[in-house]
Amino acid sequence: MADIRAILNNSDFNLQATWFGNVVPGPNDVAYANGNTVFVSDTRTVQAISNASGTGIAAGGTFSLLDGCNLTVTNANGVIQGGTGTACVTTPNLGVGTVATIAGSFAHAANSPTPTLVFSTAGTINFTGSIVGASVSGVTAASITGTGTFNHTGNLTAGTINTGAIGVSVTGNANVNIIGNVTGANGLGISMSNGTVTVTGTVTGGTASPGITNSGSSMLTVNGICRSSSTMPAIGAGSATQITRLSGPFQIGATGNINPVQAQSFRWAPTLIPTFLEVVRSDGSTKRLLYSADNMPAGGSPVAANVRQGTVYGPSSEFTGTLAVAPPSSVALGVPTDNTVGTAVLTQANVLAALGTSGNLDAQLANKATVDQVAAIVQGATSA
Repeated sequence: MADIRAILNNSDFNLQATWFGNVVPGPNDVAYANGNTVFVSDTRTVQAISNASGTGIAAGGTFSLLDGCNLTVTNANGVIQGGTGTACVTTPNLGVGTVATIAGSFAHAANSPTPTLVFSTAGTINFTGSIVGASVSGVTAASITGTGTFNHTGNLTAGTINTGAIGVSVTGNANVNIIGNVTGANGLGISMSNGTVTVTGTVTGGTASPGITNSGSSMLTVNGICRSSSTMPAIGAGSATQITRLSGPFQIGATGNINPVQAQSFRWAPTLIPTFLEVVRSDGSTKRLLYSADNMPAGGSPVAANVRQGTVYGPSSEFTGTLAVAPPSSVALGVPTDNTVGTAVLTQANVLAALGTSGNLDAQLANKATVDQVAAIVQGATSA
């Protein structure tokens, strides 16, 4: 593995002149910005990218994503923030209709007051990899300040500072889609005035802060479990103007009694995944108090498959039966169906109608010779 530093500012990653020794970093190398802005415009694979300092390498600089770029860093934490005033990954040139792709996990540097990644524009980033929050109070690992779309596949985890350090902070009016689990403290912090954030995964409270806090007027949707820790909720109080939509289930931490959702208001998510509330008993066992179609208790409401089709039932009329029941006229005479017995009788007319013309023996034999007629014909022929 080689450490290769950029020596030309505002130059493209793919140019030899950008790099010391005219060597473009490859899959076995670490690429250092070395105080320069390096544009990434095509498909590149390296072990890591960094704007930290090193032997003969200055701290600072950034890797600026351009439209169509596809950057892969293969180390477990391959995006390295160097503790400078510039983020390691930036997007000032991603305008409307542009798309950049990056695959690479990172844990925010303990000594850095600046985010590792800043998405500040109207384009689209597709990011795959885990993000571990800052270890500096008041600092975020990934800052979403733009109006574009940020698609993230991977888990978000807060840093070692339990308060004021955020994994992903959304302050712009962006559309943020996260597929993965979010763990506090403040794995995801939202304070934007307009925009949408959708999380598909489990949200868990941290030690001293919630998993998610929605303190703006944005729309937050969580499709998955909301689970409190022993001390903090999954979803924090947030603002009165928030729109928070949750599907559940809701689970109270096994060693505590913290409500998993403390938002000032919330609604069911549009997917309306069947939801229950799991509450811990004092002896450590659990009891589910709010039941629905995915978790029916013994002796409670029947499952939908055992309720007559079209019947709406449940405490909030939240279930609809799916059991199809044949009408008496379609069931044989005397056979039980629904709350009565069948009335269908098999008659000669029914059989003939079912057979049709081709199956009607009387019709087929009407123009056929009888046995006696055949015998007479044979006798006449042999006695002549």
